[in-house]
This record gives sequence, C-alpha cells and structure tokens, in this order.
Amino acid sequence: MLTRSVKVMRLAIFVAFIGLNGCSILTSKPEIIDTQANVLEPIPLELQQTFGDALVLLRDKEFVEAEQALLAITLKFPHYAGPWSNLAIAQAKLEKFDEALLSVNRALLENENFCQALSFKGIVLRELGKFKLAKEQYLAALVCDPNDSLALYNLGVLSDLYLHDNVAALSYYQQYLATQKQQDKTVASWVVDLKRRVPAEALEDSVNPLETEASDVNSSEPQLAGEE
Repeated sequence: MLTRSVKVMRLAIFVAFIGLNGCSILTSKPEIIDTQANVLEPIPLELQQTFGDALVLLRDKEFVEAEQALLAITLKFPHYAGPWSNLAIAQAKLEKFDEALLSVNRALLENENFCQALSFKGIVLRELGKFKLAKEQYLAALVCDPNDSLALYNLGVLSDLYLHDNVAALSYYQQYLATQKQQDKTVASWVVDLKRRVPAEALEDSVNPLETEASDVNSSEPQLAGEE
C-alpha cells in the first residue's frame, strides 16, 4: 500500500472509458488512485480537490467544463500525468483530437509507463486516421498491461473496420471475449459473422497476432505521433 505522500494521480480505467463503452458505473466521486511510488512530493491539497472536481465533470459528461478545469490544473500543476490524461479524454469527447494527442503525449512524457494513457493514445490516433500508429499503441498498451482487455477490443475494431484484416480482427475479438466474465453478445455476433467470411484455410494458417507483434513493440519505444 502506497503512503499518501508518494501517491501519483492517474485516471482509473473506469474513468478513462466513460462514454467509450457506452455506460458509466460511477455513482460517487471518482477515485484518485495510487499507481507509482517515490516520484513526486506530497500531492498538494488544492490539486487533490480540483482534480477530483474535474473528474466529476468528466463523469457527468460536462466535457466543456471538464476541459476548462483540467486546462487550469495542468497549467498550475504540470508534472502530474493524471490531469493531462483526463484532459485528453475531455478533448477527444469534444472531437478536438489534435489537442487530445498533445495532452496524452504530455501525460506519457510525465510517465512513460502509464498503461492507460498508452491505450487511450491509440484511440486518439485512430480518430486522426493514423491506423498503423494506433495499432502500435494498442500493442504497447498490452505489453504494459497484459490484462488490458479494452486494448484487445480496440485492436479488433481497428483490424475489422479500418485495416480490413478479418483474420486479425477475429483473433482479437476472440481474445477479448475470453477475458469477459459475462459474454459480450455484440462482439460474439461479430465473431460469428467473421467466421462466415474468413476462409477455413486462412484460420488454420493464421497465428495469434499478439505473438508476432508484441516482440516488435518490446524492442523499441512506442512511436510518437507524426513518425512514420
């Protein structure tokens, strides 16, 4: 258990994906989570309060107000990854994807091992049409956190709708479904449809894309936006 004096604020996964998975499970004030020790000085009380208030705005889908609040926080307290990441979420919900990319890059500058920010950056890159880079980010997020089931889901969507790789999409969707305690009937129906469209020989010859791609991600830092 980390002590209060060494907590670093980063957004929780359920905060990061409000609106992206279609629902929110939050009914009380969002939580500020311990994730990394011995990095910063004790968190100022003002930052704790203002960041918590901004998360409430984000949870309640008050994205304009959340963006303004988080801009003020990042201006006054620029060295915390959490506010930058949540600012990126607010900006993405407002379809300010270029600004969101700058914000999530700043979060990763403050903490390059922020797994959730790696995953969210993939979403932003996808919206900017940078599909290859988006795939690299999702794979990097899975290397960072192998339990990131939403990265598997997003890899499936990217492969299915944007890269038109049915075999890879089918594999990612199946891996995603294997992580779910309750069956996701929507994704399960996509799997059925893909199995109808993917030739049997292609399935027999295919390998798990994560097995061949994860090693490439391990060998280098995730690419920054703009690198080809």
